[in-house]
Amino acid sequence: MEQHRIILIGHGGISLSYLKAFSSIEHVHIVGVVGRSIEKVREFAAKHGIPFSGTTVEEVAKQSKATSAVICTPNAVHGEGVIAASQLGLHCLCEKPLHIGRDQQQLMIDSCRTHGVKLAVSYMRRFSSHLQFIKGVIESGALGRITAIDVRLKHFRPAEYYNSWHGTEEIDGGGPFIQQASHIIDLALWLGEGYRQVVTAKRFQVYHDIEVEDHGYAIVQYTNGAVGMIQASTACKGLNQEAIEISGTEGSIAASFNEIISFQVPGLTQPVFNANEGESLMLFERLARDFIHSIDENRAPFIDGESAAQTTEFICDIYEQAGEPVRTYS
Repeated sequence: MEQHRIILIGHGGISLSYLKAFSSIEHVHIVGVVGRSIEKVREFAAKHGIPFSGTTVEEVAKQSKATSAVICTPNAVHGEGVIAASQLGLHCLCEKPLHIGRDQQQLMIDSCRTHGVKLAVSYMRRFSSHLQFIKGVIESGALGRITAIDVRLKHFRPAEYYNSWHGTEEIDGGGPFIQQASHIIDLALWLGEGYRQVVTAKRFQVYHDIEVEDHGYAIVQYTNGAVGMIQASTACKGLNQEAIEISGTEGSIAASFNEIISFQVPGLTQPVFNANEGESLMLFERLARDFIHSIDENRAPFIDGESAAQTTEFICDIYEQAGEPVRTYS
């Protein structure tokens, strides 16, 4: 069995999820970590028992004899990590979104293809059993012709969350559309077989003093013909809700990240899923296992670069249609 030696590029909070996920897989070892500050990256490595650390991908990859890399840096820096790692022959698992720009993410995809390495992206909600079941129901035709796919994410972030690179065009790439809502937008594209067009969109600043949106709406049409509205917000104090609602000529299904909320499909019974199915750690473990298996089996990852790139493309179209955010307070 091949031994997989993985380095982390970036060591922010999300990197802890990958440490836990890969620790559950045999023949996989986190052997290095890359960071901007030599003091901080050494501290992180010592705390988590990671043998090698440094400030460049090339240095750490060489010292650790790495075979793969997990890119955990801020959104706009994903490209640097993926391209550097792929040029060294390392398979890449990139945190979502793949990137904030169309051109850069294509360079990432091309670099991985040129150097013969895998590129997986962390839209791990697609591994949720209840959402995979819904995908199967749609593909079976049990819902009939799909008429509407509506998406809602209403969260709240305190002001201190935005005292960083979050909420910036340059690094974050936007507000909740590309950050908090990108998982559920990715699901809508996955279930809707892609998109035809963004009909209209609007961005607002309703609560936070930031340069991007904290609240927004888009009306879209999907490839399967369905139309829908997307709501994305980090300005809904007291709420932490997300839902995707799919209607067809024969029935409807609504789901959150964790469960099926409503199931009205003639001739089908709603199955019972494990209550832990939607937990992030379980999904990270499935993502990590699929990444490793894609290398061992020489196949495409379940969420590969091309698939994830469509989500960024879609969100970029929403932003272009919406224009600059409108501030609703003075």
